[in-house]
Amino acid sequence: MSNELIVDSQVTQVTVYPDRARVTRQGTGELSTETQKIILDELPTTLLPDSVRVSGRGTATVRIQGVETKWHYYSETPTTHVRELEQEIERLEDESRGINDRRAGLLARMKYLEGLASATDEFARGLSRGRTTITEQTQFVTFLAEQDLAARTDLLAADVAQRELNKTLTRLRNELKQLQNARPRQRYRAIIEIVVTEPGSFTIELSYVVQNAGWQPLYDLRWQENTGGLNLTYLAQISQSSGEDWPAVSLAVSTARPALNQQMPELHPWYINVFTPAPPPQPRMMARSAMAAPAAPQELMDDSMPVVASYEAPRQEKAAEVATAEVENSGVAVTFKIGGTTDIPSDGAPHKTTIQTFPLSPQVDYLAVPKHTDAVFRRLTVVNSSSAPFLAGPGNLFVGEEFIGSTRLDYTAAGDEMELLFGVEERITVSRELVRRETDKAFLRDNRQLRYGYKIEVQNLLGAAANVEVHDHIPVSRHEQIKVKLEQATPEPTEKSDLNLLEWHLALPPSAKATVQYAYLVEHPRSLQVIGLID
Repeated sequence: MSNELIVDSQVTQVTVYPDRARVTRQGTGELSTETQKIILDELPTTLLPDSVRVSGRGTATVRIQGVETKWHYYSETPTTHVRELEQEIERLEDESRGINDRRAGLLARMKYLEGLASATDEFARGLSRGRTTITEQTQFVTFLAEQDLAARTDLLAADVAQRELNKTLTRLRNELKQLQNARPRQRYRAIIEIVVTEPGSFTIELSYVVQNAGWQPLYDLRWQENTGGLNLTYLAQISQSSGEDWPAVSLAVSTARPALNQQMPELHPWYINVFTPAPPPQPRMMARSAMAAPAAPQELMDDSMPVVASYEAPRQEKAAEVATAEVENSGVAVTFKIGGTTDIPSDGAPHKTTIQTFPLSPQVDYLAVPKHTDAVFRRLTVVNSSSAPFLAGPGNLFVGEEFIGSTRLDYTAAGDEMELLFGVEERITVSRELVRRETDKAFLRDNRQLRYGYKIEVQNLLGAAANVEVHDHIPVSRHEQIKVKLEQATPEPTEKSDLNLLEWHLALPPSAKATVQYAYLVEHPRSLQVIGLID
């Protein structure tokens, strides 16, 4: 008996991290005391060799000495689906050659019929010499026409079949090319060195980390206006092109980031100094310097360069099997174990699976910024009452069954509070009007005084009471000789910041209207030209 045993294995468990995944395979074989190696074939090329770990159990008594991963090369692509595609393409190519042969025969037949039909001189001589009759010639011409029509009909059918066949071949070849790129003919092979002291059955378990896999959170937030409840559905959007499919696996997603560098970043001294102008150019360099465009100072370039965050538009999603998850919080990371089994093919497309659904009790109020828009927004303030954090990610907003838009959730730990804007409430209206604009006409004064007054009206057309938060502002002076003062406000602002941002919190009964009026003074020397006052 050979001292090597090749064991067929299947993926049974997968834990997906934000940028990679840990895969567990299992395979069972019968071991003898002569067996020294267990081999698991067809491991993906995205496998990280340093991450491979092995364990096992069974009726055999086994000591695992170590595990090694090596490249293994195949004469055929070692994937059942790929081999099936290759065989189907070969079959269709044979069928295509058969269609081409049939077309060639039909074309030769049509050419022969065309030659017969063109021999009109022979027909005329045969008729004049009495060898044929008009009836016989008529029957012959009819026969030629029928044969030509049948040949043309068969040729058209062959062309249609060839065209459809070419479409299918193109699709299958593209699919095969994509799969061959992800599943090349070289694959990893795991070789486990063992010592068997008692023969029997043994189940080997191999785990490893693969790249080209990850997940991100996705949320569906559905507010039921009639009950006031908010249902948050927490989903994991998983994609992987690791080179192996994960059929019917026990799936988990984790917030851990094993790829992060474990070294502490090091700070270096940060020097500042006085500006020292560059020495003037030598006379012989003046002409050359005049020809060149003036360069911006390095300090200005460094401070003014914008930093643009990269963003990858999410691909189009398709749904996978839906199952809820069990939460495990280790304190360092949170792992969600999806119930049941899940299929995640290695196609690079996003697949969604439900982690959990949380019923939440939000506080609802309304937000208005009438200087910019007459729309009044719903605002839901909710506490994360679950046992797991809400990771940062995109969310889809629904009011009942109606989709109203998308948002992005920030990271919210368990017990923390988050705010969500839930679209526009058309049944609350707001308007803002400039009602006063005066300039002091006392020319004997050294200072010029300008007064502005505004009126904001908010009306609640809902059938219930509503709390509305109104935001506005007055100018902020950036010059010591320009003075800005809020002279009057009715009612007084609930909050006023150092940057003159104003807030009013209004409690409106059903069908009630509230009015906010305020005025401010701007004073500055007449010699100053002030900009930014036009509303």
